[in-house]
Amino acid sequence: MVVVCPLVFVAWQASQGLPLGTLTLGIYVAVAGLLIACEYGLAFDDRWGSTVRGNLTDFLYVGAATATEKATFLLCATLAAGLGRVLGGQLGISLWPSGWNFGVQVVAALLIADVGTYFRHRLFHKVPALWRFHQIHHSMTGLYWIRSAYTHPLEQFAIMLATMFPIALLGAGNAVILVVAFSYGLSGLLQHANVDARSSVLNCIFATPEVHRFHHGANELGNRSNYSAFFVFMDMLFGTYCRPERHEAPHQVGLEGVKAFPGDFLTHLALPFQHDPAGIQLDETWVQSQAELSGAKNP
Repeated sequence: MVVVCPLVFVAWQASQGLPLGTLTLGIYVAVAGLLIACEYGLAFDDRWGSTVRGNLTDFLYVGAATATEKATFLLCATLAAGLGRVLGGQLGISLWPSGWNFGVQVVAALLIADVGTYFRHRLFHKVPALWRFHQIHHSMTGLYWIRSAYTHPLEQFAIMLATMFPIALLGAGNAVILVVAFSYGLSGLLQHANVDARSSVLNCIFATPEVHRFHHGANELGNRSNYSAFFVFMDMLFGTYCRPERHEAPHQVGLEGVKAFPGDFLTHLALPFQHDPAGIQLDETWVQSQAELSGAKNP
């Protein structure tokens, strides 16, 4: 309800050619207020904290993410859309079904964007150079909604590019792109909220808070499952979907084996480029267990 109802309303507004700026901002503020209240009264784990107790790093990431989203939209609305028009002209076809009902176009765009975001997310887990950026997002030992923006700015650019570029290249209008970006942003807030949400069968359709919380688990299984950002169909298609079983707090999130991780914004900016990241301490018990496990596998 938190995501789908605003999505339907914003899509209807966009289909009428009405401006979305003030409307989407108002919805974000309303949803933020709702999630703050839920984190206070319906917290999944009180030890994780909440947005109202967030730190300076959290809010700096919000500012960086907002600026990155706007810059990426401008890039996609100009460069990608221009490339799409040239490509369509060369092929003599229209790559985007602009004659479809606007709501159907939005659903199609959400599905296409999910393909891009799925592979982008999986690559950032699998490729060591990209994991250097993505580990910052996974370093959080507590989730609350404002931390959906807790991502290195260069990775945030990659996220927005994976979301917007494919549909812009195919020729989707700016209104469709804006609705998709809004929907993914709203979904991200809900996914990271410290709210005891129980989604039941919706876990098999959407990347709900329960589904995404499992992905943030401080264990190997969490780090290789549930990469989807909106729907979970790509995870199901590629065998990376794990339906979360109902569990109670405490639920450990973060980086497996990491005892301490730097928490300030400026250090995070430089961290992926350091040969030996400073300030990251490994738990000695975990290191020993990994060495024993490695010895057992390679006698």
